[in-house]
Amino acid sequence: MRDIYFITNLPSQIMDKLFKNSGGQSLAVESKNIAHKKLILRSIYFNGALSNSELSKRINLSTPKINKLLTELIKDGLIEELGVGDSSGGRRPLIYGLLTNGFYVVGITINIKRTIISIFNSNGEITSGPHYFPIKMQSDITIFNKVNEGLEKVVKESNIPFEKILVAGIELPGLIDLKRGINKTYFPDIDNLFKKLKSIFGIPVFFNHDAKIRAFAEQHFGLAKGKKNVLLLQVDWGLGLGIIVNGKLYSGKSGFSGEFGHLPIVDNGPLCFCGKQGCLETMVSAVAISRLAKEGITEGKPSLISQLVKNNMDKIDISIVLQAANLGDQFAISVFTESGQWLGRGIAYLIQIFNPELVIIGGRVAEAGQFILAPIQQAINTYCNHDISNNTDIKFSELGANAGPVGIAAYALEKMALLK
Repeated sequence: MRDIYFITNLPSQIMDKLFKNSGGQSLAVESKNIAHKKLILRSIYFNGALSNSELSKRINLSTPKINKLLTELIKDGLIEELGVGDSSGGRRPLIYGLLTNGFYVVGITINIKRTIISIFNSNGEITSGPHYFPIKMQSDITIFNKVNEGLEKVVKESNIPFEKILVAGIELPGLIDLKRGINKTYFPDIDNLFKKLKSIFGIPVFFNHDAKIRAFAEQHFGLAKGKKNVLLLQVDWGLGLGIIVNGKLYSGKSGFSGEFGHLPIVDNGPLCFCGKQGCLETMVSAVAISRLAKEGITEGKPSLISQLVKNNMDKIDISIVLQAANLGDQFAISVFTESGQWLGRGIAYLIQIFNPELVIIGGRVAEAGQFILAPIQQAINTYCNHDISNNTDIKFSELGANAGPVGIAAYALEKMALLK
């Protein structure tokens, strides 16, 4: 009966649309039809316009059944005919796409610095956003009330009917056990965070770890599309790892895979907030780069950074260091070089273990790609077997700052569509 649970938790306007063509069928039969409709919406959302026969192959239903469901979805105001497509012979097939603004999906990123909210239409196009709010991640469940207030403000200002919002996704830091719906780092005492979030936002909400979501985004919309074995390093305020193995996002037994940043590989290194000393994150993250810059300037290293912040050390962050590096400041460049060398050493270990076809680097630190690529490659050449590393490409994400909301919105839609 989990289909029925899902159906009764859809926004009312969407639920009415999906139910209204039932024709007096039993609830069990209509529940199955709705599950199939969700799969059709999911297939077109992720793959673009498709023909009846293409949908039939993807969902494993007969073409007459697909045609019946498509007819109902057209009546529902969610699908439209886009004309005829190409044919290798015989009759040219009709192509079906999602009706623009038929429904909306919300993507939310919450990190230790801020919250980002974006709203996407049924074609995956950004309708509103990204919107930035000074809401920082904390171990207080009321943070989500503040985020919901921000979402309500965005929805109102964007003139989007709230009842047409299908689902929301939230990208979070921390150790996340999806099976139990727990974020052990920030909300260890809340057993079913999914239920709590739905009560706050009033719509179905799905969440996952930031690095995994960035890997998911790359898999469907970025550099990892069509590839089977890919690693995504989210080098932002922290350091996370998203793993794609045999074309599937890997989470591990409890969902805790990818805590790569907390491997202590720096001898006598700085104390990490996790309690260990010398974690890789303490040398490569955006926070680490800011710290290294402050330490160097305190030691008397000459740098444009001092001028850019007017000697206010508290204003030094990665954007200031990057600005100085782009102006040719040698000290700022040396900071990125050091971080790049450590990151490259870590990547070398990953290449030895996973033998990936591609390693993608995303996050704020990736914005300094021109300064860290050479030291990363040098470290890989030093610490990795050449026969393995020569088969691995290193690239920087092209999805930009909206990668998180894009990924988590699509992830939430997929989880909703596959829920049974």
